[in-house]
Amino acid sequence: MGCDYFIDSYLEIEHNQGVSYCTLPLIHGYYCDIDCGLDDSDDDESDIYYNSTEYKTLCEIMEKICLTPRKPLVIYSNHSFINRKLEIKYFPIIQKKIKEKYVEKNQRYKDTGTFTNMEEVIQITKKEDRYER
Repeated sequence: MGCDYFIDSYLEIEHNQGVSYCTLPLIHGYYCDIDCGLDDSDDDESDIYYNSTEYKTLCEIMEKICLTPRKPLVIYSNHSFINRKLEIKYFPIIQKKIKEKYVEKNQRYKDTGTFTNMEEVIQITKKEDRYER
């Protein structure tokens, strides 16, 4: 069985020459079970709860929650990372981008300029899109 939705995360790097993007690994998401303590029976097609409006409404709410992307997170500003943990996690990715060893596969956003060192970077924001399969 495949995943229910995808989380497509990327770094938006604003620099003196424009904006560059680094795609992060695609995350597979799964809707949680909303059985509310009831036993799901494949035998009983007429199960009152699973065919109710309340259950369908709850499912729609869960889908909306799961498909709503997180707010953009600024991870680099004023020539420094917001915290050490973010620096350890994202600095190697940005270094690969600077050295042009970072190969984008299926890049959704196009760079509008290039940068050659961190001094040119103004701000880095982590963003994400979520979509169903």
